[in-house]
Amino acid sequence: MVVHDLWPAMRLIWFGFKKFYYLYLLRRKGLPGLIRNHLQACLDLELTRPLGEAEFVVFDMETTGLHAKRGDRIVSISAVRVKQGRIDLSDSFHEIVDPDRHIPSETAVIHGILPSMVHGKPTFEEVLPSFISYVGSSVLVAHHAWLDLSFLNQEMIRLYRFPIQSLVIDTALLDRVLRSKTSFYGGLELNSTLRATAERYHVRVEGHHSSFGDALATAQVFQQMLKLAKKQDILRLRDLLRRAYRPVSLGQETSSI
Repeated sequence: MVVHDLWPAMRLIWFGFKKFYYLYLLRRKGLPGLIRNHLQACLDLELTRPLGEAEFVVFDMETTGLHAKRGDRIVSISAVRVKQGRIDLSDSFHEIVDPDRHIPSETAVIHGILPSMVHGKPTFEEVLPSFISYVGSSVLVAHHAWLDLSFLNQEMIRLYRFPIQSLVIDTALLDRVLRSKTSFYGGLELNSTLRATAERYHVRVEGHHSSFGDALATAQVFQQMLKLAKKQDILRLRDLLRRAYRPVSLGQETSSI
């Protein structure tokens, strides 16, 4: 049996394990109040709530490169909130970050963040508490989430010794699940880049490869996915997570972003 066939069972096991993991972490001495609140919010999250009542934070990052474990760092992070199926632009998050390392010219060309633009900006150590507070008990959403999580969790582990505990939905994975139920796309290998995915959902990507532009585009795509999910009788948060949630430890996507 291939790993892909084991994912549904592994997700259910993971959901059961997480509760005990939260309780274990909460017993740690010296845990900052902010992180304790984050853990408690994740522990109290009600998975049976209807999707229309769930709250999501759609986020994206730009970095100095693609390899968190090789020393690449975050240079910007942005997020928008989706409540009751609507994007709330009045409650958004955006920070330019000093990565405390050189920004290669080949990546600066892509995201447009030059070394002079990060001078004097806060480090991610300063930004992370604000981002965690912004997320609260919301479910995180990202396109090819494994990449963003690899950077976010590198910082979480460095500062707090464990990864972020928010549940995460990957829109690239959710797209494959939803489209596999339609006769037109069934069996096709779809291009899973954000731009190609956005085109399938009739969303225009503005400011591609800027963290805020990509977060907003992903949020708009996710809105359309929620509508399609409803047509497929995916009506509760638990049902959506069973299809599009995967812990980072279960492996990384190989598709380009």
